[in-house]
Amino acid sequence: MSERRFTDKPELNPMGVMALADDHPAMRENRTLFPSTVVTVTADAPDRLLVSGRNNRKIGATVEKGKFKGYGIYCLSLEERATCPADCSMRSACFGNSMHMARRHRIENSDVFFDRLGFEIVELLDHEPEGLSIRLHVLGDFPSVEYVSFWKEVLDENPNVMCWGYTHRAPTNWGGDEIGDAIEAVKDAHPDRFRIRWSSDVAKLDGAIVIDYVPDGPRTANRELVCPAQTDATACCATCGLCWEQPRECIAFVKHGRMSADVEAEAVTQAMRAPAPLQSEEKGAGAALAREDEGAGAAIEPDQRRVQGIKLAGMKPMIVPMDSEPECRMVPPSDLLVEESYQRGLSGKSMRLIRKIISGWDWAKFKPPVVAESDAGLFVIDGQHTAIAAASHPTIRRIPVMVVKRDRIQDRAEAFVSQNTERVVMSPLQIFHAEVIAKNPSTFEMLKAVIRAGCTVPRTLPKKGQEQPGEIVSIHALRHVWASGKPDHFERVLRIAKLSGQTPCNTTLIRGIHQVLKMEADGFPEAVSVLDDNEIAFSVSKIDIERQAAEVAAESECSRYDALASLIQTYVWDMAEEYNAHWLKTREVANAPTALAS
Repeated sequence: MSERRFTDKPELNPMGVMALADDHPAMRENRTLFPSTVVTVTADAPDRLLVSGRNNRKIGATVEKGKFKGYGIYCLSLEERATCPADCSMRSACFGNSMHMARRHRIENSDVFFDRLGFEIVELLDHEPEGLSIRLHVLGDFPSVEYVSFWKEVLDENPNVMCWGYTHRAPTNWGGDEIGDAIEAVKDAHPDRFRIRWSSDVAKLDGAIVIDYVPDGPRTANRELVCPAQTDATACCATCGLCWEQPRECIAFVKHGRMSADVEAEAVTQAMRAPAPLQSEEKGAGAALAREDEGAGAAIEPDQRRVQGIKLAGMKPMIVPMDSEPECRMVPPSDLLVEESYQRGLSGKSMRLIRKIISGWDWAKFKPPVVAESDAGLFVIDGQHTAIAAASHPTIRRIPVMVVKRDRIQDRAEAFVSQNTERVVMSPLQIFHAEVIAKNPSTFEMLKAVIRAGCTVPRTLPKKGQEQPGEIVSIHALRHVWASGKPDHFERVLRIAKLSGQTPCNTTLIRGIHQVLKMEADGFPEAVSVLDDNEIAFSVSKIDIERQAAEVAAESECSRYDALASLIQTYVWDMAEEYNAHWLKTREVANAPTALAS
């Protein structure tokens, strides 16, 4: 088995790979996402340019099959985007976006760079008697004709050196440039030892393409060979050799790289739903009995999951001494202190919150304040409002608090900032569904009305461009229209929104339709609200909401939903005649089979 330092293989999820926006600084400035990892090559630094393939899970240390068996594998990286052609289709979704620890080499002085690299190759050949296999380029591409010429000289002078990799450069006869022509010339001169594949959007001989799905078999529907190291058909490049042994094949790589945080979170959540063994510091029968006593061995229901540890790539956890664990202590709330030098004072919102806590006191909803203990007393770091509410309650004598040691005021202030910033705030969508489960009367009735209207409320915000008609993404707008107190009107607004086919179903769309249905059509003989839902929806479907509503809002200095209401009011009468013709045509098509049969 080829020696590899890292063997954990991430699950392929090409649709979850995140692409940078066109206006992202890394795209605008044509550079890596991690500029601090770029090292300018000088006569003295860095200590080496070529890195053993054993440091890369997918590559491996030594070629194990084929004509180059026994060759040691070493890798070279330049800076992605900075050295790549601007027309690369993977420029925004480059897998370098996920390689935050990889060192990129910058060529500032080509003579120094070539001298360093040439000397290093000679040294490595002394340690690799079979030969040297150099992966060009894990990151980056061929930056110049001069750079390509350097590699030709290396191959000319060293018959036991081979290079392999992929380039988005192309010869001029394929629409490329002189760098592509230079690469082609070296491929012709050393067809077996300069195994650089042409990477493009179109499959070609000796090429490489990126696909955004995981094929069922070893080949794609168009017969390209799928990288065996990605699909676990082989361990790594060292055990495969396909890319340098089969020039007539086109290799397909499943898109991989930096994952969208939401997609990664969903994948982790799904993994947590799978049964997992319980972990305990205790061993043997005692641990089993302890788990049984705690009820931890009970069967997990489909809508439940255990708290489990997750693997977080690229993160080094801080070592936490056991003697720093917090202590849970019952204390009178009036014994607690507040340091006004960094704590916020009370506001009208605070008073409303304190009244709400007192009037609805429930230990199941209680969150113990976090307090810092010093010689001067117990200082509240988080939970000031809870503590004040408890001290104000006529029957609460003591509350549980989590006590940590923080002697210095700056340490307590720092902890206060972390407590109030490093937290995941529940989204309105999550709160909505939690209220439904809690049988909140208003929210429960609202959801039933949403369902009657043929709409849905997702649990998480759908990805941009993947929203479905009637999939409501604005809970704020939903609550606003519900507050009108007219369920029939509420359902009608949502029904029209879905019928229009417009996405996303956001504040502008929902409140724009709500606004136009409840206002009299100024200057028109009838209100829009008297028209058929399909007529109104047909008109809404013809509006470029994002552009036109923004333009009208800017011109009229009004909200976008007011602007949309104005647009609907204008469009609906202009579209009524077109809609009737559209409806009649649809009806004729629908009735055609019946007419033919009769």
